[in-house]
Amino acid sequence: MYNDLHKRYVKEIKTNQEQSETIKNLTIKIHELEQNLREQRQRIEQLECKKVSWKSSPVSGKRSRTLEGEVTSRRDMSKKKESCCSEYLELLLKEIKKLKKENAKLSTERRALRSELAGLDKDFFEEIEDLKLAVQESVKLNNQYEKCLKQISVMYGLPFTAHL
Repeated sequence: MYNDLHKRYVKEIKTNQEQSETIKNLTIKIHELEQNLREQRQRIEQLECKKVSWKSSPVSGKRSRTLEGEVTSRRDMSKKKESCCSEYLELLLKEIKKLKKENAKLSTERRALRSELAGLDKDFFEEIEDLKLAVQESVKLNNQYEKCLKQISVMYGLPFTAHL
């Protein structure tokens, strides 16, 4: 009986090792396929972004075919590239102007806040600290008064409700 259990145990271990090896191989294959998928997606994005034409006739070299399938000359292609570049530059210039306006607006706001802050001297902040301390002390005193009122109301049998 022990020998049968031992044989069965050894058989299960071999099966387990084979399955582990299969899982390992499949995991590696999945990783490779995922990497390949990422690379292909990047390639697709690059091709979509470029929209660069490819040559339809390598012998003549005068005409090219765009990704959309229309036939154009090299001169037309250079004009398209220039127009794309100029459009891109125009967008960048607009963005720069927008950012400069925002920068100027923020600078004037900052100057206004600095001038407002300059009107507040050191004595002002010390006075605020003194007021904070006075408020804390009055809160403590109010709590003591409330305790005294509770004790007095208990002594004379009067109901006492604390108001916040």
